[in-house]
Amino acid sequence: MARNEAVILPVNCVSAHKTYYARYDYAYDGVWVLSYGLKEVPSDGIDSSVSGMSKIDVSNSRIGPQYKCPYCGNRAFVRCGKCHKLTCYSGSGKFTCDHCGNVGDVAAVSYTHLRAHETDQY
Repeated sequence: MARNEAVILPVNCVSAHKTYYARYDYAYDGVWVLSYGLKEVPSDGIDSSVSGMSKIDVSNSRIGPQYKCPYCGNRAFVRCGKCHKLTCYSGSGKFTCDHCGNVGDVAAVSYTHLRAHETDQY
């Protein structure tokens, strides 16, 4: 039986420059699923937590078919190598952090875990 819990991570939209919330739900098969991109933190009675860095292992997670940034529609997000905050990502290979302006290439740590390599922006 699945645990009735979710984890909410704040993410910035690279196009709209607004914060949204990526929701991971614990699925029946024991894997965290990136389920929704929400404009507001839900209050749906599920045991959820909001944090800048999750205390769950999402390296073996999967992306649900309904997940997308609610502002621009991007289906992924990247953790910045400089400020460690999250920004939605188009999949282009290049990344600009919406928080600190860091620019760099994106490397896949796993299918659902992307990381921006730190580069200097002048």
